[in-house]
Parts: sequence; C-alpha cells; structure tokens
Amino acid sequence: MTETAIPSRDAWEHRFDGKPISPNSAIAELDIERNELAHTWKRFISLLLPQDQVQWEERPQTVDDVKILLGKIKSFWQSRPRQQVFSDSMDLCDRLLPTMDAHAILLSTLPDPLSYTPLFYGVLQSVIKASSHYPRVMEGLATALLNIYEALGLPSDPSTLPNAVEHITKTYALIFFFLTEFMDWYVRRSTCQLLNIHSQDVYSEFHHLVIYIERQAQNLPWLHSAMHVDEDEEDPYSPRALWEESRLSQVGLREKERRVAAQNTITRRLIWEIQQDAEERARYREGRERLLAETLSSVREQLEPISVKSSDIVCMTTPPAPNIDTSSFEWSRGSKRRLARLEIQSSSRHLQDFFDSDDQICEYEPEAKVVTESSIVSSLQQWATSPRSQALAVGGFQPADSPNPVALISACYASFARQARLPVVSHFCVLPSQDVKGLNRHERGLIALTYSLIRQLIDWLPPVVDSDAVLDLSAERFRQLDGTLTSWKAALSLIDTLLQSAPPLLVFIIDGIDAIDHQSTDGAIRELVRVLLTHTRRQPQGGLNGQGPTLLLKVLFTVAGRPSALVETMAEHQHILSDSNQTNQPTQAEPALASDIGAVMMNA
Repeated sequence: MTETAIPSRDAWEHRFDGKPISPNSAIAELDIERNELAHTWKRFISLLLPQDQVQWEERPQTVDDVKILLGKIKSFWQSRPRQQVFSDSMDLCDRLLPTMDAHAILLSTLPDPLSYTPLFYGVLQSVIKASSHYPRVMEGLATALLNIYEALGLPSDPSTLPNAVEHITKTYALIFFFLTEFMDWYVRRSTCQLLNIHSQDVYSEFHHLVIYIERQAQNLPWLHSAMHVDEDEEDPYSPRALWEESRLSQVGLREKERRVAAQNTITRRLIWEIQQDAEERARYREGRERLLAETLSSVREQLEPISVKSSDIVCMTTPPAPNIDTSSFEWSRGSKRRLARLEIQSSSRHLQDFFDSDDQICEYEPEAKVVTESSIVSSLQQWATSPRSQALAVGGFQPADSPNPVALISACYASFARQARLPVVSHFCVLPSQDVKGLNRHERGLIALTYSLIRQLIDWLPPVVDSDAVLDLSAERFRQLDGTLTSWKAALSLIDTLLQSAPPLLVFIIDGIDAIDHQSTDGAIRELVRVLLTHTRRQPQGGLNGQGPTLLLKVLFTVAGRPSALVETMAEHQHILSDSNQTNQPTQAEPALASDIGAVMMNA
C-alpha cells in the first residue's frame, strides 16, 4: 500500500499501540524507538493545553497534513499584534515546508512503512503546533529539523534506495529518539512554565544529538563522500560528553534497562549543568568590563546622536556606600538544604499567570536608527562602561503616534545584551486594560512587573542552590505570593534574596514605570526601586580572588516624563552631574563620575 492511500479508521484508533519487535536486529532498534515515540506522544498530547492541540482528522496522518498545519501556523503568526517576535520562526518554517516530502520517500523504503510514517507525521504536527506559541522553542525545533533534513538528502537515482534500508533504519531510529527527547523536554519545561523564556537557546539542548544523527546519515550511500559534519573536538570524558553518551545509550533499550539509563542521564546532565554554570560565571566575572564595552559598541551603532537640545536634562548621582568585607563576619545560617533550580522554578510557576512574557521584550526594527541626544549617549556610555554597579534613569515625553524613544533605548540595549549572552532581566511595563477584584489596573501592572522580575532572576540561579535561613528559597516563600499587595513585602524580600545569588554580572532593564505610577502604587514602586538601588550600592569583597564586587549590577530605567516614585527615590542621595541648561558641565575627570550611580532625567 502506498503512503498516500487512506487506511481504515481502525488504524487511527490504534495509533498509540506498540508494534511487535522485529527479529531483525537493525529493524528491532527502530521498532523499539517507534514504540517509545508512540508512548511518549500519547502522554505528550494528554498534557498539552487546548490551544496547543492539533485538530485531527481521525485517520493516519500524511505529509500533506504537516504542510497544511505549517500554513495555518504562519497565518496565525501574521495575525498577531506583535508578529515581529515570530519573524525568525516564519523564515525557518518557510524553509522547512519543502523538506517534508523527503521523509515520506525514505520511510517508504522500510518494511511495513505504515507502522512508521503516519506516526512520524502525527508527532511532527503535535510538536510543531505545541511550539508555535513560543518563539524560542519554535526556532530551536525548526533549526533541528532543517539540519536533520540537510543531513539526509535524497539520491539522484531512486533505484539506490532499496540498498540503503539498513542505514535508513538506523538513522530513523535516532530521529525517532530525537522526537521522543524533544517531547520529554517540552513537558518538563511546560510543567514549570518555562517555555516562554526569551533568553533560552533551545537548539543547543539537542545540538549534539543532531550531530550524531548527521554522522549516522553519512553512511547513506549517496552522502558517503559528499556529506560534511561539524566535528566535535570535545574531551570525551568531559561532563557534557558523558551526558550525551549517557543519553544516547538509551537508544534500543526497553523497560527497566531504559529507566536506569534515563536516570543516569539525569545525573550526568546535572553534573554538566553545574560545570557549565561555573564556567559561565567565570566568563562574566573575568570579562565583564569587556562584555559590557562590546555590548555598548553594538548599541551605539544603533543610536544616532544629535546635538540639538530638545529637553532639559539633569544627571544625578549618589555616592557609593563604603565597601563591606563580609568575609570577616561569621553568620549563623542554620541548616542548609540543597535545592535544584528546577525545583524553585516549579515552586514559582504560578507567578507566570500574573504577567505576559511578551512584556519582557520590546519590538523594534534592528535596521532602524534610534535618534537621541548626544548627552544621553554620553550618560549611557558612562553607565555601561563603569567598573562599578550603577543605576541609570532616562526620561522623555513620547511624541504622538510614534514609539517612545527612550523605550527604544531599553529595547536596543536588552537585545544586544542578550545577543552577547549577558545575563539580562528586563520588563516593559504595560497598564492592564481593566481592574480585577481587589486590584486596580496600576496595582495589577505593578504585580506583573515584580513577578516577572522574580521569575527571570530564578532563571539565572545556579543549577543547585543552598537554601538556608539567610538565603531561603523554599517553596513556602513562593506560596505566599498570591497576586495581591497583601504579599507585597514577601515579593520584595524574594527579589532581595535572589539578587544575592545572581551571577557576577547582571543587566536589569525596566521600562515604563510611569505607566503604573499611581497614588495606589507610589509607595510600593519606591520600595522596589530602593531594593534595586541597595544592590547597586553594595560592594562586598569576595569576588575573583577576593578582589572587587561579587556582583556588577547595571540597572537601566526608561520612563515617559518624570514619575515622582522613581525620580524622588533616585534623588534621595543625589549629586548633580550635568544639566543641559547650564553651559559649564562637569568633565569626565571629576571623581564623582567614576563610580557613582548616574541618572539622566528629561522633561519637555
């Protein structure tokens, strides 16, 4: 029976059933992975949200079903108010569409292709549809599928296909394993509400597995001499290599043997994550001034300074607090409990319901220049390149019917900081459209901002954290946060605690506090700003070799106008650096500019 024939409805009803394992050892491995894929697919579908489910025609699925789904998803992205977020996904899916037929051709060469092909295309639809609401997830999945397709290719002479059945079988056993691993990964991330993280690199999670598929595909006769695969020169005994080896050892195993291998893989992965986190923190600590300078260089290419003074500009600073040598104190911390970051992410997953992850980024055209005053560019440079923690606030009035220029500064800086792989926490405040019981719109916006910051700070924790009386990150603390101002103090305390476990370099970007500034939120906003400013003034010893601060924190506020909650809090210990109405301005040589906290305030 050909792939395009329409089998009975009975085949659809038994789509999750296992297939008897072939006595042929090569086919047996494929059958085992096929059954694991069907079992995982059934569980995957049962856990998906309604909007992530495929609306099935109850028959075995074909390549045409995948193509139709890709077209519908692209239309969905184009209808979104923020379709720019999905621009990379749309480009990748345009490239993915014509690759789908190749799998049907290759799978048709296998014995009993109807045991594999409908399952493959059904799973593809599920993972594509489930990923379609999450840009970074979609980009990672599409990139992996494209790389797999490019590794497979098709022979110019179809008559060579029957001679390649063994190699096709081994290759698709790995492809089925990849899809199984992807669904397991998706479920774990979904359980902790982590699919919307904008800084995640999903493809890196599966890069080595895709390389292994590419290597297996080199045995296909039409690719043997022409295929080029990136060689992985990693130490075979490194934690990453041992994790990947453990993951691949599951292929072809069943029942208890597979469960043991899976548990070993989890352990190996955690070891690798701990080492990777240590290496990344060392990179931030040793190269933070260079990383900040490189990010600033990229940002400056997007900025178009103008010398025209269109507004009054005031630069304010507060003197840094004296260094505190915490190593000379012995604190009674009580008993410790080791928590995995994943546990903390799970404990805090309910916070995701109170904010929109899309508000953590801001759309802007990367090719467009951001026009701003030269004095603002100078202040931005001073803030970004200073070796000390600093907070900078830039304020300006938004022109009618055009984007807020200061918000574009935040958007630009956040984007380039993420591209440079810097730890970034960002939020662009939006005033909700309506009140809810117990909260007005401004209070809802404040809760959204605060919970968004908490969730992002958790993402930058080490893989394993020591929780104790001083740094308490137990589930009980997160349960106190109920989306109301009753638990406001608990939320602020958590931000303070999480900042104490932050990486050695952290960029904090908050835009639009003016949108949520109201008499009902004034005091709470001041308290939040004070918590952040407190960490910019703390300079504890104990960094690299005991030298310098353990945390270099850069905080950037951009606002429309001059909201009193922000301006007055930053001005509590102000020092005037510059005023655009004065002809004589302080020079860069003045000591106050070297290490103090700077603020630029603009008003019309």
